Amino acid sequence: MHEIRELMSRIKVLLICILYFLNVSLCAQTVSGTFYNVPPQMVYLNAYTGLYMETVDSVMMSEDGRVEFDNVGHKGMYQIETESGLYFDFLCDDEPVAFVLKNENNVVSVEFIRSRLNNDWHKYKNERASYDEKQQLLKHVLRNYDSNTSFYKEAKYEFEKNQTDFKNFTDSLISHGNYASKLISVDRPPFINTDDSFTKQREDMKTAFFEMVDFTDTTLIHTNVLTTKVIDYLSILQFQGQTPSEQEFSVILGIDNVMNLASVSYPMYRFVFEYLMIGFHELGFNAYLDYLMRMPYVEQLDADDVELEEIYDLAEKYSRVKIGIKAPEITGVDINNVEFDLYDIDNDYVILLFWSYSCAHCREIMKEMKYFLKENTDFTFLSVCVNGERKDIKKLIRKNGLKGYFYHDGLSWNSPVVNAYAVTATPSIFIIDKDKKIVAKPFGFEEINDFVNSIR
Repeated sequence: MHEIRELMSRIKVLLICILYFLNVSLCAQTVSGTFYNVPPQMVYLNAYTGLYMETVDSVMMSEDGRVEFDNVGHKGMYQIETESGLYFDFLCDDEPVAFVLKNENNVVSVEFIRSRLNNDWHKYKNERASYDEKQQLLKHVLRNYDSNTSFYKEAKYEFEKNQTDFKNFTDSLISHGNYASKLISVDRPPFINTDDSFTKQREDMKTAFFEMVDFTDTTLIHTNVLTTKVIDYLSILQFQGQTPSEQEFSVILGIDNVMNLASVSYPMYRFVFEYLMIGFHELGFNAYLDYLMRMPYVEQLDADDVELEEIYDLAEKYSRVKIGIKAPEITGVDINNVEFDLYDIDNDYVILLFWSYSCAHCREIMKEMKYFLKENTDFTFLSVCVNGERKDIKKLIRKNGLKGYFYHDGLSWNSPVVNAYAVTATPSIFIIDKDKKIVAKPFGFEEINDFVNSIR
């Protein structure tokens, strides 16, 4: 009897241990937090894929400012965003994330509880911003002042000291060996030798730019670190004194190098390929799109026929919505039960907006659109809501007194219209002329107004 009780006791202990570790496993990907001095409202959990985000969960803040998410599906970078527009980024590895956000006198601060990797990452991002600002100011002096002056020598000393201090600071964070350490290693800019000529500095920077990037590491896909790195790399290839054709050629060579590096694996190649296609598609840079459509280094991929077909489909998809191409047809019944056909709209221009109700920037554009349309009667407004409840969309349209066509098929990112226009993020804006050709892809009202000024 004693042996049975002892056996049962051991089983009980074992079950407690199993349940404890199971609970830890289930809670390992939870994100919880408290908001101070923030009224109760919807809070969204957004997941990064490169520079683009997708809302993966949303909860209503409790009366005492608490939220909890348990839908964090993978290691990577995420964002918490409130309905009123507060937001911050964080990293998720294999441990729960807890935060406290305080809004005091309109100054917002975020603290992470027992999360070294997030504390490391935020320390790094703050220091990096300060470092970049200082170095840019000092670079201007080093490039424009006589190297024999004391002012130049003082600036050079400060530049080198900032580099050394920043290196020591980031080395200390990298030594922690966590997920943030890896991202800091990738994100940290190359250091330069101020005794070299600017030409050699640029060449050395280009050579060293991706030294710390492991292109086989697919966790980089779920952050904005690699995509930011690629943008920075393509930016340094363009410099003052180049002709437009020289700049274009430099960027194409840079794209070629990036695609070669990314060809080590199919997931990375597909991610970088689509990211560049999306970026150049949104910017309307047809020369770079045309080069990417050749699918450089695709022959080096260890990919099966299905995967290769996906790459071919991506190239074809973005070729359909280049500037100068006929806009894909949109026809249907809008949320006010009004039948419409894009090709039947008889006006000089159609401004086509893809937006999401959960996107604060999108809602701001919808508010401003009323005034834009009033001043520009040669534009007709056609909106396609990707995400949102029908009643919320109708309420927003009525509140802002908007006129136009408001399409919402409820299919979210699976909508044929969203796919036809290769939309991957909201807001996405197209301007279509009387002949139904895409003539511009502005990012916001500043660029919309630039377009209007160019045609007046």
